[in-house]
Amino acid sequence: MYLLWNIRKLMLKKIGKEFTHKKDGGCFTSTHMSPSQLNKSIDQWFYDYIVLDEKERKKIPANLKMIFGGLAGQAFQDMIVHNLTLEEVMKGKKWV
Repeated sequence: MYLLWNIRKLMLKKIGKEFTHKKDGGCFTSTHMSPSQLNKSIDQWFYDYIVLDEKERKKIPANLKMIFGGLAGQAFQDMIVHNLTLEEVMKGKKWV
């Protein structure tokens, strides 16, 4: 049992090091994990977050999911932070 625990510990260290940032000697080019990253296929994720760096990812044109996700996120944030109703957000009420 002790040997198995040590093997797991060594494996986790080895696997974990690969996910350090490139500037720290790893191969990961992102500073965080997000749900949108986890929803990508493994080959697309590898290309986006191992091959491309942040500047190259920002050059990728936005698709409809990204645009509407951003709009929905902003609407919910406005509703919560500025205490607006859905109707007020939909009509474009400006918060002060």
